[in-house]
Amino acid sequence: MPDLFISYAREDRDTALALAQALQAEGIDVWWDRELTGGGDFAAEIERHLRASPVAIVLWSAASVLSDFVRDESSRARDMGKLLPVRIAEVELPLGFGTLHTLDLLAWDGDADDEACQALVTQVRQRLAAAGPRDGRASDTARPATRALLASETTLGQRRRRRRLVLALGLVGAGGVAGLGAFGWQRFNQREAIAHLGRALEDHFATPPRLERAQSEYANALALDDALAPAHYFLAHLYAQLMLRGSPPPAGEVLEALRADARQHFQRALDHAERLDGAQRVVARSQLAQLSLTDTAPAITRPVPAGDAGPSTPPVPIDAPEPVRPPATVGGTPPAQGSGAGTPLDSAGQPIAPGEPAPSGSPPDTDRLRARLPRVPAPPALAEAARSRSEALFGADREVRLAASTALTLDPTAAAEALPSAVALARRALATAPQAEATAQGITSTLALLERASPASLRAVQPALRALLGELATSPLAGPQRDAAARLSAALQRSFTRRPVAYLQIARESQRPLAEHLAKRLADAGYVTPGIELTGEARAPARPSLRTQGASDPDLARWCQRALEEAAGAPAEATVLRRAQPATDTYELWFDKALCAPGGRNPPGCRP
Repeated sequence: MPDLFISYAREDRDTALALAQALQAEGIDVWWDRELTGGGDFAAEIERHLRASPVAIVLWSAASVLSDFVRDESSRARDMGKLLPVRIAEVELPLGFGTLHTLDLLAWDGDADDEACQALVTQVRQRLAAAGPRDGRASDTARPATRALLASETTLGQRRRRRRLVLALGLVGAGGVAGLGAFGWQRFNQREAIAHLGRALEDHFATPPRLERAQSEYANALALDDALAPAHYFLAHLYAQLMLRGSPPPAGEVLEALRADARQHFQRALDHAERLDGAQRVVARSQLAQLSLTDTAPAITRPVPAGDAGPSTPPVPIDAPEPVRPPATVGGTPPAQGSGAGTPLDSAGQPIAPGEPAPSGSPPDTDRLRARLPRVPAPPALAEAARSRSEALFGADREVRLAASTALTLDPTAAAEALPSAVALARRALATAPQAEATAQGITSTLALLERASPASLRAVQPALRALLGELATSPLAGPQRDAAARLSAALQRSFTRRPVAYLQIARESQRPLAEHLAKRLADAGYVTPGIELTGEARAPARPSLRTQGASDPDLARWCQRALEEAAGAPAEATVLRRAQPATDTYELWFDKALCAPGGRNPPGCRP
């Protein structure tokens, strides 16, 4: 009896034929109704082959979702636990099939080496292996394709390297080990390792992902074959994903342990790079470089003076109108030099300029908030790169989605730059393809990045984020996404109580008047500035320097950099302290050792 049954609509016959031929070329015995014998009882013969086949594929298209025969065959296969749904067109799946894990062969041209086709082959092999031996075949007999692969003298990395790991999973079989000897045991261990790897990938890319199970299966695979580079590669990605998961996300020693584990496994994958494909090697090198970056100095923390820790008003619920401000609080006193204390704050935690009328009866307006905190948007090239990273989160290729998510996890500034387009793409995907695997995984990654985002970054995307959270509340996505959305709703509310912090560092006392002027400018813009620290020339940089802590908003960082350059009279370098995890957007502004120094720059304002 056949290994696999294909259900399809007549209009999709050419696609069914191409798929049958591709699967048969892999040694998989396929039955579809072209095999019907003349004069037979067609319905009985179809049912007999459907029941006998361990795997049944349905090709969902505009025609098949309307076909009573296809829906009947698919319902029976689903109830038998053998259905493997495949979309060959962008269609909404029939009722009862939307929650099933569905593969995509969208715009497939019949190429058997196509990545999506090979992913389907992998799924079929895994299911056939799980089904075990049939038709009286001995339990130690591998399937024909498995025997052919094992008979080859080429290594896994040498054989069909261009197929990006998935064909390697076809080594999974039901072969036994009796009498194999030392070499046989090694080959058996490799097959078993790849079987564990296949199960790990299935858990890793599930919707929602089953990361704990995937982690265990990757470990099982590596215990059998430590040179299995793809297992190291995907396990490194998993550890990077865990750096954002949880409520709250990991911090301190736990975060550093995850970072070290990810770095170790990317390195181990590259140690056996011949067993990775070219794209995986490029990604592994890039992620390893990111993980190997170190901060130039520890992040600064200082006590915040009383009255500077936050707004004097309570948080405003997301959907609540802004409270009416009593007239006596409008205007207020000028901010104290270097602190921002004493300035009346609006519900977003931002100072109100003298004479500015207080808003009333409406939710906080994002444009108004931006006016309170000056921002400098990303230059076009950087904005385009951020948009491309966001698009990759929702791409058709699951490995590309995974690599994009990891890259943004490891680069907090890039993640903050990508948030606006990621939120927009999440809303679009939810509206156009709510059941798609790419939608679920892209939204999961976007929500994880948002949970790590700074208060200012959340406020910057407030209107779109509020809309996304409302849409997620009625979406068909699984519980974890809805839980993350609930946490984000609370985080967005809290963001309106978090003002940014700017630490000022001077090299000598002669710089203090310039620093005090800069501190007042920052305070007027809405920053908390907890004093000015005299660092001495030994710690001072050679150039004015802005150090952004962790995931602090990059638009605010660019404005701070510009303000520092104007105060110091020289271009300022900008760096990110990646290890820092401040509670709010936090920036360090360092005057350089040449400012207000003999033989250096002496602009007006330097103290003699």
